[in-house]
Amino acid sequence: MAAKASDLTGVAREGYDAPSEASCPYIESSPSSMAWLTGQWLRKTGRTAPRDVRMSRGYTVRANDMLIDLRNPGSIARIN
Repeated sequence: MAAKASDLTGVAREGYDAPSEASCPYIESSPSSMAWLTGQWLRKTGRTAPRDVRMSRGYTVRANDMLIDLRNPGSIARIN
């Protein structure tokens, strides 16, 4: 089954797998950039690999049953 167009899990996985000193290869503030940075954040904070990653509103990304505000990634919300 093909992935949905709004599914950014693959891009987030790229960020998760990239070295911590790597620079984001996507245009700043694009959905791909935010997904890649979410992947980096998940790894740096010891969370599991990205799953079901998609954009929410503004700079908020839905990933791993959380809402992650990339302006303030320290404040996350569970969305179970």
